Amino acid sequence: MQQQHPPTAGPTSSSTANEVTTAVPTLKVMRLQKPELDIAKAGTLKPSECLLGSSLCLPDSFGVIHVGETFTAYLGALNVSKRLPVTNLTVTAQLQTPSQRWHMASKTLDECNAAGGCELQPEQGIDSIVSHTLEEAGQHILRVEVGYGGIGGTMKSLRKFYRFQVSNPLVISELTYRSGKLSCFLSVSLQNNGHESKGGLTISSADFEAAPGLTAEKVVSRPTNTDIRKINETDSTFKIGTKSAPFPRGVDLFDHSGRLERGDSEQYIFKVTVSKTQSSSGSFVKEITAGDQLGKAIFTWRKACGEIGRMASFPVICPILYPLRALNDPGETTMKEITQESGLSVDIAAQATGRGAKSKQASAKSSTNAIGAENQRALDLIFSVTAEPINPPKELQVGIPFDIEFLVVNHSNQFMSAQLQFRSELMKGISVCGPSSKNLEEIPGNGGNATVLVRFIALSPGLAQLTGCSIVNLITGQSIPQPPMLNMMVVVK
Repeated sequence: MQQQHPPTAGPTSSSTANEVTTAVPTLKVMRLQKPELDIAKAGTLKPSECLLGSSLCLPDSFGVIHVGETFTAYLGALNVSKRLPVTNLTVTAQLQTPSQRWHMASKTLDECNAAGGCELQPEQGIDSIVSHTLEEAGQHILRVEVGYGGIGGTMKSLRKFYRFQVSNPLVISELTYRSGKLSCFLSVSLQNNGHESKGGLTISSADFEAAPGLTAEKVVSRPTNTDIRKINETDSTFKIGTKSAPFPRGVDLFDHSGRLERGDSEQYIFKVTVSKTQSSSGSFVKEITAGDQLGKAIFTWRKACGEIGRMASFPVICPILYPLRALNDPGETTMKEITQESGLSVDIAAQATGRGAKSKQASAKSSTNAIGAENQRALDLIFSVTAEPINPPKELQVGIPFDIEFLVVNHSNQFMSAQLQFRSELMKGISVCGPSSKNLEEIPGNGGNATVLVRFIALSPGLAQLTGCSIVNLITGQSIPQPPMLNMMVVVK
């Protein structure tokens, strides 16, 4: 450690007849680090030997400390005097991070401090090991204070401060894609921050810790080494290097080992879904809405000698859907940000419910033609009514009619007499069989809904998107265009 301030003695007073003479303790502080490769294996090495040699058992440069590592230090207070004791000795340590201070707990030192101090006889000492997991980057300060004396005199103290920099070895970025009301896909990118990591790192595990009520699974694009071992155990014909092996070359094995050199990056995909919750009335499923916390990605990494670290991303939030309005025409809405089964209706319902009294007062003060910028982007004001397919097919056949049932939800506070329309000029690859518009019964406000069945036919093979849907309020004549509803694969059989 680099000592920034020399030890300073506290204020002293003139000796009195009742003062007990005490020696001045010596404070020793050392950072500790034990690489995993230094752990001896049974039957292969003696416990006192190191796999890489004793010189490599010491930590590397004290300046290379990463977020996710556990900072460990040795604290020792020694009485180097050969005739005088150290009286009322107390030792406290704090780790100051850029945002807060942490007490470095130690059973030995805390018990000594709680008793008002302990006494060190000549050539004796007290020591302990303290540790704390580093969770943020920036300058950290280890503050160690030793108190002694005080019987018949003034309590004395000496302090030492150790400054060190904690760097962020990995850059984590996330992209969330909503695949429906019950699930989200997360793409998590992990990059070796070269100028901070000072070398390569090996990612030993990548997981996603889902929020309560949710479950997460990793979407694996190719088999892992664990998968290969399982296949080898169950299939004697499967061997690395054969045509049936998923990693026929050594470079493929290395690429998938999780090794990230400076500037390298890796991408991980997770699927987060809701889990069923039991209640007195049976099982039910809570839908994922905008602003819900999905969880956080957690990565475990190792340095060259096996030193381990663990980093977590910021909590991942379910994204909010904000349709874009053209600047030259506030009434025109661009639908590009809303995709298949995006959870639009549940977001609108949640936003309408949470508007509350404050939003009502703000709406009352604003004029009819001048809505605030925030309200212009409010989903429940843009889409007063929505239509979404119920259990739509994922695959169609050319020329064979199919039915889709639609759920129409009225999010406004007024009842509505609605008509569902599909406009042929806005539809591609799919056409309506029969009437392109259907009248619905009156739908009450504040979440009232109705269902309607529409028959379609696919005209050409390929990936088709169902578009061109609008809902017309027959009372006011207002037409509310709906975003693209779903994507379907059209095949020829």
